[in-house]
This record gives sequence, C-alpha cells and structure tokens, in this order.
Amino acid sequence: MKKFNTRIVSVSIAFLSILNFSANADEIDDFLLKKMQDKKIPGLQVAIIKNNKIIKTANYGIANIQDNIAVTDNTVFTINSMTKSFVGVAIMQLVEKGKLALSDKVSSYISDLPDAWLGITIKQLLTNTSGLPKIELETSLISPKGAEASWGLVKTLPLAAKANTQFQYTSTNYVLLGKIITQVSGKSFTDFITQNQLTKVGMKRTESAGFTHFQGVIPHQARGYTYFGNELTTIQYEFPPFLRAAAGMNSNVKEIAQWAVALQGGQLLSEPSSLKELWSPAVLDNGKTEGFDRLLNGYALGWQVIDRVEHPAVASVGGDRSALVIYPEDDLSIIVLTNLMGASPQSFIDEIAEFYIADMAVINGIAVTEGTLKNYVGHYKFSEFSIEVMLKDNRLSFLASGEGQEPFILYAKSDTHFFAKVVDLQASFKHNDATSSLVIHQGGKNYRGTKER
Repeated sequence: MKKFNTRIVSVSIAFLSILNFSANADEIDDFLLKKMQDKKIPGLQVAIIKNNKIIKTANYGIANIQDNIAVTDNTVFTINSMTKSFVGVAIMQLVEKGKLALSDKVSSYISDLPDAWLGITIKQLLTNTSGLPKIELETSLISPKGAEASWGLVKTLPLAAKANTQFQYTSTNYVLLGKIITQVSGKSFTDFITQNQLTKVGMKRTESAGFTHFQGVIPHQARGYTYFGNELTTIQYEFPPFLRAAAGMNSNVKEIAQWAVALQGGQLLSEPSSLKELWSPAVLDNGKTEGFDRLLNGYALGWQVIDRVEHPAVASVGGDRSALVIYPEDDLSIIVLTNLMGASPQSFIDEIAEFYIADMAVINGIAVTEGTLKNYVGHYKFSEFSIEVMLKDNRLSFLASGEGQEPFILYAKSDTHFFAKVVDLQASFKHNDATSSLVIHQGGKNYRGTKER
C-alpha cells in the first residue's frame, strides 16, 4: 500500500543562499537563488541545453536538511511522473522495432481485462485519454489490502469516461503500459528502460538508483519536503513496484540532460517521425486537446505539451517538484530538479528561457513600475466571490475566495491589462484617487469588482 508519512522539521532559511558550483555566479544563478528564497525551496539542480549541447549545470542549496548535506553533482532526486516520459520513449522504441503499434488494443497484449476496457488503445493509455478509473487516491491505493487487491478492485469500477472524450490523469494507464512493455520485450519494464535508455546514454547514477522511488537505500538521494501551512515537513511516498512505470525513477540533472540530448539527437529514436509522434498531443473526439492547465494545455505520449503560437514547447513534469521543458523551435532545453513538492518549476522555466530567447519577454509579460502595481493591491469584492490582489517581487498575484484556492501570478500586457498562464483569465484595473476597480474576463464572461481595502 502507498503510504504518506510526514515529520515536521525545524529549518532556517539561511540554507537558501548556498551555491554549490565552481564557476562565477551569473544572472541565472541570481534568478534561481531568488526563486528558491521566494518559494522556500531547500535544494535545486539546473541544466541548460542549447543547440543540443549542455552549456550549464549547477547545484544549489541543501539535499538533506536533517544532516545538512548540500546538493552536489552526485545528488539524485525522485522525479515522480517524469518517469512517464521514459515510458513513452520505451513504447516508441518498440514501435520502431515493429513489436507493437500505438493503435493496437491493450487487450491484444494483456488478458483478463474487463469488457469495458477491451477497445482501449495503447495510445489512449499513453495520453491519459483512456477513461480508465484510478487505481490510486491522493495518497494511497484504493484498497488498504495492498497492490494486488487494488488492481483487482479497479477492474470492477466503471469507466470514468468514454475513451478519447476526456483527459483523465491516472496511474492505471501506466500500470498497463508497464505490463505491455514486459510482455512484448520479454523483460521487466525497468530492465527494458535501463538497457535501452539509461545504459545507452551512460546514466550511471540513474541506473544505480533505479526505480525504487523513496524505498531502499539510495546513495546521495535528496530527501523530499513540502509545506503544510508555513511548516516544512519531510515526505515519503511508498510506491509498490507495479506502479513505478508511473512515477518510480530517481535521477539527477546532468544525466537527464544527457538523455534529452540523446533523444533529440536520434540516439534513442532513429526516425524523426517517432519524435514528432512522441510529442504530438492527443486530439479528443471533440477535436480539442486537454491538459493540466492553460500552460500545460495538451498531453502527448507521456509528455505535456505547451501549445502556443510563439515558442511552443513540450514538458516532462513530476511531483510538482521537477521539470524538463524542451523548446524545439528554439533549440533550447531546460531542466530543473528540486526536493520540494510545490516548487512547480514548470511555472518559472519560461523565465529562465528568457535569458536565451529575446522575445520570451512577451510570454512572460512586460515590466510595470512598482508604484503602478502597488495601486492595484487590495481586496476586491464581486457579487459572488472576492479576490485578494498581492504584490511580491514586482509581480501581482491573485488569490480567490473559497476553500482550496491557491494564488497564481499575473503577467502584464500593459500598465492596466494582465493575464494568467495557468488559468484562462485576463484582468483589467482602473485606479484613481477615489476608487479602484477590477474587471476579470474568464470563460467568455466579464466579472466586475470594487476595491474594498
């Protein structure tokens, strides 16, 4: 059974100033150290690839707060659902070998499936469009009796949706993909990925750490942390082996950079069409694509898609703590690994890209003076909800009323007009000495609010 254990630790924010590498600090280091301070990230690694060459790697902060161990080149992080991207590559390798096709039915390779599952394809598993029920809840398997009982139970549940009608993220899809890789290759999915990707690329630390997630004794593994309120806690997930095709791997930033270079350089997939297929988002029956949010707005074969007119990208994101973003049209890739669940590096990698792509500033918003932004800070009352507008580090953020809401950043189109990346929302402010107002445009509707304080 998958467990979630926490233990509160006492920690000083002083560790955030540690920079662990031998070169002189540059603007990216300054940016990341500031981001770590803002987000209270204990430890972080970064790698940057330009024109398919690794041009920068760096380590920052603390891998293990309890023992005051710094992040180094040897540190490995749990990468959670980034594992799915390795599974996507593995399936495409089997496609290139003629062992299977994306359009094949899952039932062609796995027996004893419910009738409702028989028409589901391999591609629908990879793209999380199968409509299969979830084998896991937020922090545990659906049966307290363990993995086998959970697998038996999930097969009795109705489909969550008709195949290819919705994007529904679930590990059930990748449990089946792990089984298919094992069936077709004659090796466990872990051995197949190790031999055909990790060993091939020279990912020795990743290979040694294996697919054990937080289990076992893994040399130089960073501890995982998260915040409950303002309290930092350690975390530990227990993933049974059959779930680890969804989120089992450990790695470090240099070796993921090597893997990204090999993937784009034709060492892992020999046909350009295979890479194109790997990164093409699923199109639902209604002709649309769906993903996690407005930024990660599509899902391909184990990869998220950032579909936009300028600087489109693909991403591999794991555990809300680690991310690889590839900008194919700009020959740029950026990897950020952290040990903080909630760090959400995918939300600020575009800002790192701005150091290398001149007009990324358009995507990240224009600069607005702090004095102008201060005029907009406050509590705005709407007819059915309220919005708290906050200012930090010369950026506005919104926090909507209601349980479970989280603040999100606004980016400036002009001094008065702003937009969000993670939700489909635009905001316009009006300010004078007497009053301030806010108009939110979302879902084709306008909502007008007045500043109360």
